[in-house]
Amino acid sequence: MIQRKQTLFLLLAVILGVVTMSTSIATVTQGGLTLHRVYCMMTIDAQGAASFQVWPLFLVLLLAASISLINIFLFRQRMVQAKICLVSIFLYVAFYLGLAIFSKTLAPDALNFHLSFSAALPAVCAILTMMARKGIIADEKLVRAADRIR
Repeated sequence: MIQRKQTLFLLLAVILGVVTMSTSIATVTQGGLTLHRVYCMMTIDAQGAASFQVWPLFLVLLLAASISLINIFLFRQRMVQAKICLVSIFLYVAFYLGLAIFSKTLAPDALNFHLSFSAALPAVCAILTMMARKGIIADEKLVRAADRIR
């Protein structure tokens, strides 16, 4: 199970998803002052008050990371595993759609919304999941070719 490259890709996607959930993904500034620091679960304003209006971002990343973790253990059902990878990729895309919506809500002026490095990690997770899916499909083709030879 662990020796398969797609397992490592999925495991790395889970780790990067957890890192994204626990770090700041953006800041909202105005005139050089930070108004809000945006995390996946909440926003914290300059006074330290927390607002949980962005919790759907956390939920989407939690689902994507959980699905990827569960997907690792479905190594005997390769076609199901490949389909679940597509669901996970869809969730990473949904994260960015949600982030775009919340960025317009928090900062109507796009110049005031600054993404941090950890906001790019879900894109890396989506790429790793695509690579895992490609490896899963290659394994399935290999198994079918071996069955056909027998």
